[in-house]
Amino acid sequence: MHILNHFFIPFALILIGFAIFFSEPETAVTRFSFAVLLAAFALNFWINRNTYRFVRWIRALRAATVWVNLLTAAVLFYLLGGYWAPMWLLFTMPPAAGGMFMTRAGTALTACAAAALMLGIYLFRGARFALIADPEITTYADALRQVLATGQVWGQAAIHALFIIVFALFVQAMSEMVVKMRDSMR
Repeated sequence: MHILNHFFIPFALILIGFAIFFSEPETAVTRFSFAVLLAAFALNFWINRNTYRFVRWIRALRAATVWVNLLTAAVLFYLLGGYWAPMWLLFTMPPAAGGMFMTRAGTALTACAAAALMLGIYLFRGARFALIADPEITTYADALRQVLATGQVWGQAAIHALFIIVFALFVQAMSEMVVKMRDSMR
């Protein structure tokens, strides 16, 4: 799972750096974003360092790492997604990393959870913004209806969600193919 630290963390740092540089979010958001990323890095590093201590639970540890990184992506997306639209790309990394060792069903479940989490955050943030921006909207249900009525935005969000799933399944299929090729050469 060191692959997550080699790719996810630098990619997340670049996304956060660009979000901060180009959109200048509040200082508290910036600090909390870096704190979340640092905590994820420390946890991933500790798990990688101690993998062989917990050999019995290696599959469970790897799966837990994927889910923790998915939650990290969700927190970072929630914090900075309103400032920097490409933050949704964080949701591609954990399911793709899981695709390297999970079954197709496990990868699909993780990718679908990532896509649903991203869509849920889009919906929540949109409804929250609608409540603040439009004084005529008084209930959360009205705000949700207004957000769901924006077809083009949801079309783009659906494509993002579909890409997360397709990319993770692609990585899983490629990993499976590599293992089969390696085994056939023995």
